Amino acid sequence: MPEVSHARRIDVLAIGLFGLAVGALTLGVAQLGGIPEQDRVGTLVIALIFGGIVQILAGITDIRYHEQLGGTALTMYGFFWTTVCMAKLVSASTTFHLSMVLYAPINLVYFFFSAIMVYLTAYRNTTLCALHVVITITFFTTFLAHLDLLSEILPGIFHILVGLMAFYHAAASLTTAFTGHPLLPLGPALLHHRPAPLHR
Repeated sequence: MPEVSHARRIDVLAIGLFGLAVGALTLGVAQLGGIPEQDRVGTLVIALIFGGIVQILAGITDIRYHEQLGGTALTMYGFFWTTVCMAKLVSASTTFHLSMVLYAPINLVYFFFSAIMVYLTAYRNTTLCALHVVITITFFTTFLAHLDLLSEILPGIFHILVGLMAFYHAAASLTTAFTGHPLLPLGPALLHHRPAPLHR
């Protein structure tokens, strides 16, 4: 009798999005003044662990599953959160007070990266594409805030939206994977791959 394999592929994207939800919601609440300034280091640690490390680990696992799109997105966003949070922790914990302008270039690069992800995730589902639209706007408003052209309020609002949308997608993916039924709709793909033409 052949041995039954119990190996089952898990929805790694849900894990990464849960991490993103925790990091983004924590940062957004802090930017809106809901978390006191004296808890800034704790806020950064939470964002570092969930927004950074959890997404990186999920991304590496997704790459091992040969999921290039999910793996690239999760690892790259994870490295963003890890890098920025560690730099801000150094600035908050030592005499090295880093200027906010330091973070402007990386936010601009990730703005363009996220804009590309909007197009690519349109081949997946409506919710994931909409999430990346909000992420793209968040990076742009954060970029402007680092140049002192905006206050932290608008990026804070968008971070909360990112957190809520990431949590929704993660919950929808997890419940669908567990029950086999789409209890929470993610919406259809907005774009579809065209079949390659047949060569004679």
